[in-house]
Amino acid sequence: MTDPAPPGRGRWPSSPDEQIFPNILWNPAAEFGRTAPLEVEIGSGKARFLIEAARRDPGHDFLGLELSLAYYRICRDRVARAELPNIRILRADGRHFVEASLAPASVSAFHIYFPDPWPKKRQRKRRLLDGIFLETLASRLAPGGLVRIATDHADYSSGVDPILETVAGLERLDWDELPSPPRTHYEIKYGEEGRPIRRFLLRRR
Repeated sequence: MTDPAPPGRGRWPSSPDEQIFPNILWNPAAEFGRTAPLEVEIGSGKARFLIEAARRDPGHDFLGLELSLAYYRICRDRVARAELPNIRILRADGRHFVEASLAPASVSAFHIYFPDPWPKKRQRKRRLLDGIFLETLASRLAPGGLVRIATDHADYSSGVDPILETVAGLERLDWDELPSPPRTHYEIKYGEEGRPIRRFLLRRR
């Protein structure tokens, strides 16, 4: 007989924060105790970007969204150990959270790094980056706000290209026009493996 899983490490939520965030408005000023530019990472994985970005820019607040319970727990624990006042992590569905929980023009930057490519043809409708969602991101950005995207999946990146031409609220910039953000765990891993990585930098018009 195997030992039971340790508390908080089972397959199901075991504390209130492990529940998926409901479709209600999220108040960053109340959460951080100040008003500062807000950057949101959708799919925080192991929280490497989130922590390094918060260290680099203490004048900004950073919110990580992670739907996977296992990865949410990793993020939560690492963020807690970092003891940085300008990070919060929520277990949330990125699409639903942006639509329902972020006020218009409230975000200075969105970061979407290595989203699930859903590579099979029948799965493509599940991809995060479609025209409707990109329009929603644009509406939640403050004027001049940014969207940063990176993917190692060629079919995903080639699908994003034509969609961007339909999103009137966003203009494309060269990635190198602005300083690069901290690298994610996957960016380091894939770079060491020699995988080509496609990057997109978008700005609200």
